[in-house]
Amino acid sequence: MRADSREVIKRVPDNSIDLIFTDPPYNIGKYSTGNIKLPGRSDINNDVAEWDLVDFNPEEWADDFVRILKPTGNLFIFTSYNQLGRWYDCLNHRFDSSNFVIWHKTNPTPKIFKSGFLNSCEMIFTCWNKAHTWNFISQEEMHNFIESPICMRPERLISPKHPAQKPLSILRKVIKIASSENDIVFDPFMGVGSVGVAALEMKRRYIGIEIDEVYCQAARKRIDDTFMNLHNEYVRMKIEDNVSNDKAVEADMVCEPLPNLLETTERELSHFPYRTPNVKLGVLKIKETELSPIIKWPGGKEKELKYIIPNIPEFERFFEPFVGGGSVFMGIKADKYYINDLSTELIDLYRNISSCDSSFFQYVEQMDNAWQKALAFLNRNTILIETYIGYRKGLIGKIELKEFLHIFCANNRTDILALIPSSFETLNSVLLDEMEVNLYRKMIRMHEIEQNKHLLSDDDLKDNIEAAIKSAVYMCFRHLYNSIEISKKQQTLHTALFFFLRNYAYSGMFRYSQKGDFNVPYGGIAYNRKLMNKKLVYYKSSEFLEHFKHTTIYNLDFENFLRITQPTSQDFVFLDPPYDSEFSTYAQNDFTKEDQVRLANYMINECKAKWMLIIKNTEFIYQLYDKDGIKIQSFNKEYKVSFMNRNNKHVTHLLITNY
Repeated sequence: MRADSREVIKRVPDNSIDLIFTDPPYNIGKYSTGNIKLPGRSDINNDVAEWDLVDFNPEEWADDFVRILKPTGNLFIFTSYNQLGRWYDCLNHRFDSSNFVIWHKTNPTPKIFKSGFLNSCEMIFTCWNKAHTWNFISQEEMHNFIESPICMRPERLISPKHPAQKPLSILRKVIKIASSENDIVFDPFMGVGSVGVAALEMKRRYIGIEIDEVYCQAARKRIDDTFMNLHNEYVRMKIEDNVSNDKAVEADMVCEPLPNLLETTERELSHFPYRTPNVKLGVLKIKETELSPIIKWPGGKEKELKYIIPNIPEFERFFEPFVGGGSVFMGIKADKYYINDLSTELIDLYRNISSCDSSFFQYVEQMDNAWQKALAFLNRNTILIETYIGYRKGLIGKIELKEFLHIFCANNRTDILALIPSSFETLNSVLLDEMEVNLYRKMIRMHEIEQNKHLLSDDDLKDNIEAAIKSAVYMCFRHLYNSIEISKKQQTLHTALFFFLRNYAYSGMFRYSQKGDFNVPYGGIAYNRKLMNKKLVYYKSSEFLEHFKHTTIYNLDFENFLRITQPTSQDFVFLDPPYDSEFSTYAQNDFTKEDQVRLANYMINECKAKWMLIIKNTEFIYQLYDKDGIKIQSFNKEYKVSFMNRNNKHVTHLLITNY
């Protein structure tokens, strides 16, 4: 946003920011001797900018930086030799640790008169507390010394030209180390938005403030372009032929928009002739647990618990006809729980983990082991990276690259097949084919990116090739999951495969082709380090199992479930049904408008319990529940991903209750 960040930062909530990463004025303008005039060519700009003529005081920012940063957060501030001590004095005693990073510019401005050292270094002052987020890469790559060229074309903007524009390679590295996916990165001196671009590319959320209108407009454009490039890049890749050739599944990727941290406004639903009150956080009437959802599930309500739980009345028993990933079911305490879902695969998962089925856990552990073996395989075969670099340099062409990968897979057949459990020997040919295809496709795509944008770092090269190897393993397990024989005769294995795909499918999406095959691709680099063991440990924990001791599980149509269990006036029913949309497939089960009518009629006219329903606001849904005795409130929800643009990613949701 365009604003004076000194004013805006006062409105940022306490402990709300994961990473402050910014490049404030250095106060070096007063040391400048003016532009250097040279005969026969344009002057060399020896002044930085007008803002560096203004006295900038780090002490004025320290209190708010400390206040808004989470205990797990990190603070990184670009600075210069004359300001480093001031930042240290006002922040060092406020944190457990402080340090500095040297950015060495490999192509600094030459010294025309050769009368001193080249100005080839800038400093980054950083602070953190003991519990801070920290993604240690490797001993070799974690020196507090970063080398990079200064920002050059085509990355560097010409109009407007920002004299202190930082290269994205440095920003990405810091963001990767000092934050996690979906974290909020805050930059109160946004400039032309480089930190924002890097944050979005690294799947972080971003708040940027810039007082200069011209720079702010340039930043907005760069960030908008980044959204669109990420979207288009995923669509272009199409990851695999069977997805791109199947019109039933065409994935679009967009970045998750920022939450509105700075203001809360009443939203008017302009496409309807009425308004609904916003959801209020209310007074907490029930006890929360510290338990996580069972599994990632489309439309999961983990982020909406802040609206849901304070609006739940006191009750004895809890009922949930559309349990999904179980965010609400696992998030609150009750005497007894009755949960249901029409998805047989999901309910099989619930039953396997609640009964501690040893076969299920063994299958998942084998798949986790395959994931770790894939990385070890890459570490043993660095020739893959070396060969790609040869292709990048033009030493070999596409034909030679493809031939090399074919020979490589043939020569390393035994090692490749060892990646997956020996009991899955029917996958041998699938794995070999997928390994060759995925490596080739990934390397071709990497080269296209490098030609159109910038050279990938060594880390990025390794991450991409690791993703190709793991995509091949993923495709094998996906192939097995689609096997009719497995689904009919080996239910426990099928459930384990379902669990695996839920964890590693792109953005957790679950969609099927017209033939009925699941065909969402591997999630990519962001999933490389993900392991399922943490979930397995959680499933075996005493708190988790105690929760399920009081739970009865059903696999029925919602109305049959409610008629069988008969919730009373002392009970509470939470409803999160599939939404009213053109794309209503729900785990291969259609939930139609007729089902929406059936649900509304039962809840309004027959259900004796108190109930709450969360659903997307459409005119059809509103009219179903716009009845006497029914209270309708609204809140906003943002989606990361849509298929074929069938979801509006900026939607208003309704919280509907009968109390």
